[in-house]
Amino acid sequence: MRLYIRLLKNLVPYLGYIGLAVICMVVLSMTTGALAYLVGPVIKFLFTNQGEDVLKVVPFLPREGIDREEMILFVPIVVMVVALVKGLSFFGQAYLMGYVGQRIVADMRERLYHHIQSMPLSFFTKTPTGVLISRVTNDVNLLQSTVTDAFASLMRDTFTIIVLAGVALALDWRLALVAFVVFPLAITPMVKLGRKMRKVSKKSQTTMGSITSILQETFTGIKVVKAFCMEEYERRRFSRENRELFRMIMKSIKVKALSPPLMEFLGITGLALTIWYAGYRIGKGTLTPEGFVSFFAAVFMLYQPIKRLSGVNNTIQHGLAAAQRIFDLIDLSQRERERGGKVRIETLKEGIEFRGVSFAYEKDWVLKGIDLYVRRGEVLAIVGASGVGKTTFVNLIPRFYDVTEGRILIDGIDIRELDLTSLRSLISIVSQTTILFNDTVRNNIAYGDVTKGEDEIIEAAKAANAHDFIMSLPNGYDTIIGEQGVRLSGGQRQRLSIARALLKDAPILILDEATSSLDSESEREVQKALNRLMEGRTVFVIAHRLSTVRGADRIITLKDGRIVEMGTHEELLSKGGEYARLYNLQFFEPGVTGPCSLRG
Repeated sequence: MRLYIRLLKNLVPYLGYIGLAVICMVVLSMTTGALAYLVGPVIKFLFTNQGEDVLKVVPFLPREGIDREEMILFVPIVVMVVALVKGLSFFGQAYLMGYVGQRIVADMRERLYHHIQSMPLSFFTKTPTGVLISRVTNDVNLLQSTVTDAFASLMRDTFTIIVLAGVALALDWRLALVAFVVFPLAITPMVKLGRKMRKVSKKSQTTMGSITSILQETFTGIKVVKAFCMEEYERRRFSRENRELFRMIMKSIKVKALSPPLMEFLGITGLALTIWYAGYRIGKGTLTPEGFVSFFAAVFMLYQPIKRLSGVNNTIQHGLAAAQRIFDLIDLSQRERERGGKVRIETLKEGIEFRGVSFAYEKDWVLKGIDLYVRRGEVLAIVGASGVGKTTFVNLIPRFYDVTEGRILIDGIDIRELDLTSLRSLISIVSQTTILFNDTVRNNIAYGDVTKGEDEIIEAAKAANAHDFIMSLPNGYDTIIGEQGVRLSGGQRQRLSIARALLKDAPILILDEATSSLDSESEREVQKALNRLMEGRTVFVIAHRLSTVRGADRIITLKDGRIVEMGTHEELLSKGGEYARLYNLQFFEPGVTGPCSLRG
């Protein structure tokens, strides 16, 4: 019931449209009842010339002085007018409810997307991208059919049932009771089948999320799939989930297939009882043939919306299962989404302090008791073995993760007290994994600051050593670079990333192994751009090649989650500690050289 109420709350902003739609539904139901009522009187008029009952339905016709010829003209007109009003009211309610349904679904999709965007980075590391895509697309689309079609049909058919039941009771209440005796028998199977449908639907939607996730992973990593000849493995993985989805859908089809024949059998049973009782009454002379014809038309029309309601119930259960998954994600967002403070700062004036900072992924401690102060304009290099927590260290600064213990302060203010937008506007990031969009070169650079103009974009590209290769592209700055910049080389992608950071012009810069995946020639070009980017900024550098951090103001060495050494390149080498060990291992590794270093 809470799920129903929560879903219906989304209707509140559109009550005006719903009110108009309800009026149309009432008119539709009344005209449907009128058509059922007219069947008997029209037949009676055709065979007996008595048209008084027809006149009762049409208030604007005179009650006296109408001969047979006039009635022959008026009766078809009356039927056509009623049918026209019925058609217009059907269009009105269908359009209005369609509008409301589509608006609610659009609102829900937008709300869901905004909530996903507000989640911390840890949420995305735990949740497959394909699952999130499935929630925003597949689940919301299922909800669309519920709100747009099923809800409208539920109200429309309910009104129609009420009106036709009223007509039947008004015509002959004894006959109506016999006809309606089977209706209570339909409630229990409808409820049970509905519950089964919701359960199956939820499982099938979960499986669809898994399929979407497999597709996203496979298509994104198709080069790796082919390089390792894993096509057959991926086919089997996809086939397994596809078969599971097929099994769930077949269960859903079985439930759907049970509803219509069950409802039809109960309806025919009711009609059979009605015919038997009507025959008995006509034989006794207590029921006229024309009365039975109108009654039979009303009951026959009545069974159609009742039969449709069983199908509507199945659709509603599909939608409710989707709504439950959507609301579960929204509720999770409410509990875990990123929350910033209210303090806003424009720039870095003094420095950044780590005060007793520790961090754990669930129960695994990555950083322990970090105490460090980084002055404004200082270049700090962070080194250590793989998995020691270097990337985690820098990810704490923009609050991609929050510290488990301790505090990080910018100019003496705890970053948790800062407005998130204000905090992150101070930081630019260039990482080993370059994130580019399937858009133009211009828009990818301007992603750093969409308010900047053409001249500033070109200037940033020149500073990043990217302008020359951009101008050699087919359409220059208007060239579409493909998903993740697939049409560019690694060095070109990295230089666009640097241009983006230059355009943002943030006072704090994080370089997370920005050159580790490049060849020597590309690294030289990128390093020149990085040196320009670092000028006048407070820089945190993670470098795989230790020869590239020799020019840093300070170097810290992480081991077992702690800072075990701190100093310049020469100081740390002279100590002969962890840094010297790592440097010597790398320096004497065949084929590893350090052609460039920070600040030359």
